[in-house]
Amino acid sequence: MAELLLVSRWLSAVPGFLTARTGPGATIGFVPTASSIYVDRAWVDFDRTTLHEQGWHTVELDIEAMTAIDLAKSLETVDAVFVSGGNVFHLLEVLRRTGFADVLTEHVEAGLPYIGASAGACVIGADIEPLALLDDPAEARSLDSTTGLGWIDEVIVPHADGIVSGRAIIDELRHRFGGQFTLRLLADDQALLVSGSSRSVVPS
Repeated sequence: MAELLLVSRWLSAVPGFLTARTGPGATIGFVPTASSIYVDRAWVDFDRTTLHEQGWHTVELDIEAMTAIDLAKSLETVDAVFVSGGNVFHLLEVLRRTGFADVLTEHVEAGLPYIGASAGACVIGADIEPLALLDDPAEARSLDSTTGLGWIDEVIVPHADGIVSGRAIIDELRHRFGGQFTLRLLADDQALLVSGSSRSVVPS
């Protein structure tokens, strides 16, 4: 049964989500991959620091450098997984190329708690095509399909309050893709909590 916390930006919902599932002081596998194409990764450092301040331990999972065997073993040693933000197209391409998408899906379906922030939230949905208005698909030239991991049948749209990208982009995204996909728009102070078949938007 999947236990997911999909956040747009802030991590204040993490303690309530994780403590109930792992107890305090759990070890989180931290995946920074979505940001690896950028020089400035301040938001990733901020997320890592926030998790530490909340009392969690993190173990870096550099899935672009790890072997398939090490990737599989890594998920046996952590209590939860956190996938940070960045470019969702790059993230999906790496998840597929390394085989981590399948390994991660297997563990999450078996109950490993998953926390996704921004791109990390988007990649698990039905498709990432609409997110081309927020991220540059050219950063993942070898990506041959925008189909997401498919853990839920919605398309997560982060930063839907327009603070990051502007309201006009969000309005255009909704206009262009609202009839094709089931869009789940999350403001920066919101998160989608998925517990089995239950879904609810919570403050974050």
